Amino acid sequence: MMRLYKADPLPGKPSPPFSQMQSQPMRKSVNILVVDDDKLFSTSLFDFLTARGYGVHTAASGRQGLKIFKEHQPSLVLLDQKLPDIPGLEVCQKVLEINPQTKIIFITAYATIQYAVDAMQAGAFNYLSKPFELDELLIVIDLALKNLKLEGQLKVSNYQREQERQKKKLVGSSEAMFRIREQIKVAAQSEATILITGQTGVGKNLVSRAIHERQANRENFLTINCSAIPENLIEAEYFGHERGVFTGADFRREGIFELADGGTLVLDEIGEIPTHLQSKLLAVLEDKSIRRIGSGRTIPVDVRIIATTNRNLEEAIRSGRFRQDLYYRLAVFNLHIPPLREHPEDIPALAAHFLAQFGRKDLKIPEAQMKRMMRYAWPGNVRELRNVIERASFLCRGSEIIPGDLLLDNNLNLAPQKFEICRPGGDAIPTLHEVEMRHIHAVLETYSGNKSRSARALGISLSTLKRKLKSDSMPPAASPEN
Repeated sequence: MMRLYKADPLPGKPSPPFSQMQSQPMRKSVNILVVDDDKLFSTSLFDFLTARGYGVHTAASGRQGLKIFKEHQPSLVLLDQKLPDIPGLEVCQKVLEINPQTKIIFITAYATIQYAVDAMQAGAFNYLSKPFELDELLIVIDLALKNLKLEGQLKVSNYQREQERQKKKLVGSSEAMFRIREQIKVAAQSEATILITGQTGVGKNLVSRAIHERQANRENFLTINCSAIPENLIEAEYFGHERGVFTGADFRREGIFELADGGTLVLDEIGEIPTHLQSKLLAVLEDKSIRRIGSGRTIPVDVRIIATTNRNLEEAIRSGRFRQDLYYRLAVFNLHIPPLREHPEDIPALAAHFLAQFGRKDLKIPEAQMKRMMRYAWPGNVRELRNVIERASFLCRGSEIIPGDLLLDNNLNLAPQKFEICRPGGDAIPTLHEVEMRHIHAVLETYSGNKSRSARALGISLSTLKRKLKSDSMPPAASPEN
């Protein structure tokens, strides 16, 4: 018979007296069901576990135990293997059919190896033989509860991961999107370095992750923004450093290449990497090894490199800002993502996807508003569309989105106006400067005179835009007489 309060202590760990057991933190959120036809045993367990702060239910038969389980859904079941009506193994299977997460601990006075094997095969968490020590019971219960907690955390993690995956999935059925999906499949089948090009906001990082997720042999997925790291720290960020090699290096640090070993590393905005570091990056791609700053030892790394850029690297090569040999090494597989304005037929699907993402699947976008969205130039591409839909889902109070919900400045339908190359009436062809200034003024009108936004849309710097506007306002130079 199990001795409740005078159980022999485990080696090196005396059992606490009963008075201390009563002072333990309460665990009323944890319910335990004891199913055993030995009334004295069940009562003793009830008293002991209740004193420890657990909520306890008892049942003297399998049918009664199942009834109580359905009613209270306890986290743990202490189950006798021999019951008067239903075998314990059958009760175990029925409990797990109701709730597969329940932890079942078999208890029996007829311990054999076969009983233990049968219990585990039926889905039990653990197996105890009568008589057992109180410490042993508490340890098993504690392990079961920790296991439940870890399983719960894993479920939350899996749910969040799936939510993130849904948020980041590629949406659209246009020819452009079909071509991108096919290129992703091809890229994922090799280990070649990949260069993904496209304007800001088209989804380059989304495509990078899609390639990574198709590679079963790659685990880690890391991204480093080449334009966001101060130039004096970028080498240490990439390759790591040894302790004491420079001021502030108080400990040895692994670089991003070491951290990404065995996985995929995305070098975001590779066009911004300093010239002096480009040769070192090329060496890493060629040798597949790195050397920490201050170390003479090379460290092999197995990293799949994906580089992204919104810059014209060929132009950067001509101007001497980017190494040609590094470009060829990165662009083994080149994948270009077109701007959203080149596949506007995907906008309805993207808008619906974002509405669902922001919890507003109920909202409708009237046909007139959708046509306006499809006529818009979307200089910020898919990222801009997402921001517009997020704002609309927040502002809209009815069942349909109105123009004011889409864009507060009412410029959504004011894409740059088209203009004729030749003047009406057969006038002379305008000069290139005139054509350029018409386009600039049309874009400025689109953005209500906002020069910063207009410069971004035109793909030039703010200072360049101001210079062009200033030159347009200057009076023409006097022409010498012939």
